[in-house]
Amino acid sequence: MKLHNVAHNASMAAAVDLTELLNVDDIHFRFEARTIVEAIPILLRPALMRRVNDRQMIDDIIAAAIKREEETPTRCGSLALPHARHSGIADFILSLGLNSSGVIAGQPEPRLIFAFVSPEGRREQHLHLLASLARLSQNESILEKIAGASAAEQVLDALRSAGV
Repeated sequence: MKLHNVAHNASMAAAVDLTELLNVDDIHFRFEARTIVEAIPILLRPALMRRVNDRQMIDDIIAAAIKREEETPTRCGSLALPHARHSGIADFILSLGLNSSGVIAGQPEPRLIFAFVSPEGRREQHLHLLASLARLSQNESILEKIAGASAAEQVLDALRSAGV
């Protein structure tokens, strides 16, 4: 499924409020990894460890996100959106890595990585989240504000101003 199609198909759906899903502890400034796959555990593990007590489940979720990214890369403009769905979680878990110079070493794009896990039973909200992120990928001025942010409140303010 192409992300721009998700945005188009869900345009009538209620937007997902990213500011409600994104915990300030899960925003990583000046983030850099060698690859998007390498970034997944760096971003997701701390967020998962704060919310999930089962280490095996955490490893399974990370493995699922890595597998999905290896099978179908999730680049969407200046964003990368590695993600997975899992039946063992009840709420969305979202983490953000940002870097105005690029989150992948030696590459100017992507500048943001939103890594997330969705509850298996909330497929519609999962698609709404993907649609919101796809719309965000088309808003260059907001992406620039987020990528250049130095504080969590700047990120959250930019997301609020974008209406996502």
